Amino acid sequence: MSSGYYNIPRSVKDPFLRYKMPRLLAKIEGKGNGIKTVLSNIVDVARALSRPPAYPTKYFGGELGAQVQIEEKSERYIVNGAHEVSKLQDALDGFIDRYVLCVVCKNPETDLIVGKDKLITRKCMACGERSDVDMRHGLAKYIVNHPPPKEKKGGQHASAANGNGEGAGADDGLDGLAQDTVKLAIANDEDEDDEDWDIDLDMSAEAVAQRKQAMSAGHSVIDRYSNGADEEESDDPYDLLGDFIRENAGIADSKIFAKATELGLGKKHRAVIVVILCLFEESTTVAKDVAKHDQLLLSFGTSDKHQRAVIGGFERLIESRMDALLAKTPVILKALFDEDIVEEEAFLEWGKKPSKKYVDKEVAKKIHKAAEPFIQWLAEAEEEEATDSEDDE
Repeated sequence: MSSGYYNIPRSVKDPFLRYKMPRLLAKIEGKGNGIKTVLSNIVDVARALSRPPAYPTKYFGGELGAQVQIEEKSERYIVNGAHEVSKLQDALDGFIDRYVLCVVCKNPETDLIVGKDKLITRKCMACGERSDVDMRHGLAKYIVNHPPPKEKKGGQHASAANGNGEGAGADDGLDGLAQDTVKLAIANDEDEDDEDWDIDLDMSAEAVAQRKQAMSAGHSVIDRYSNGADEEESDDPYDLLGDFIRENAGIADSKIFAKATELGLGKKHRAVIVVILCLFEESTTVAKDVAKHDQLLLSFGTSDKHQRAVIGGFERLIESRMDALLAKTPVILKALFDEDIVEEEAFLEWGKKPSKKYVDKEVAKKIHKAAEPFIQWLAEAEEEEATDSEDDE
């Protein structure tokens, strides 16, 4: 291991561990009552931990009984008083244990999620464990008032791994799944053209024909699985993926994604629709089963397009079993939200107008009507957050 880096956590002595962080550097400035400790590279350390640098800085203040100064624009983070680097590094170990490491597998690839109930959950991207953060520590209140920024792709940890290559080792995440393929799927979300929801569409006859032709292959297989039709064997990759899932009931999610990758569907948003229709078609506990398969659904990608496809897949599922699932629509959608598969913004955008993109327009209207309690709850929560932010200012 390079002398300038520590393992995450430091207690692990394996020199080949991929989770690394820079050794903390600090500089004491001033004298008398104005003496202070400048955290010279806390931004780099925090990036390796996939946490905002204000979090460990605030934690230091709480542990050392000192005031802190946070200047995010200039990236200057200060702890008042003179503090030895060794003590700060020890305090950082405590921060990592409380706010970074998974309580089960001790993997540092976790995201902090601030719930609507103002409680903080630590979600492990490796083993899937969700654990509550101790709310008694002073930093917890700060995190609630200053939640981690929402990342568009790959969660909080991916921002470190993809930003400059010095993250805490995202290559080891999503245990059991082909991580390098997952990263490729996320990185190339934009590679595939997609029709948006009734936004600035060219409705000329030529444009409509082109869109239908481009989407025919993907939608034909989706229609097949949503309608439960039995067809002759096909070499279409979507058909093959669906057949694989149906013929191997109870198979591990990692093998499903490996098959999708083998078929060239590892980053295809339409593939997730086939997965939903085949994996959940006989489930009597759809909402609960969402949590069991969250990592698989996320593995295909996390872009806006992929999130819309997830919603569309469950619209198709509900359509196929209207009597059993229509009334459960709010619970199913909330499960997707709770597991961070579909973000608040995507749901609110979807809720604005029924679309015939994935289901018949009349069916879409019924599903939107059933989803109203959930969409209203989201909208009210967003308004409350906006009000709280204004009050904080």
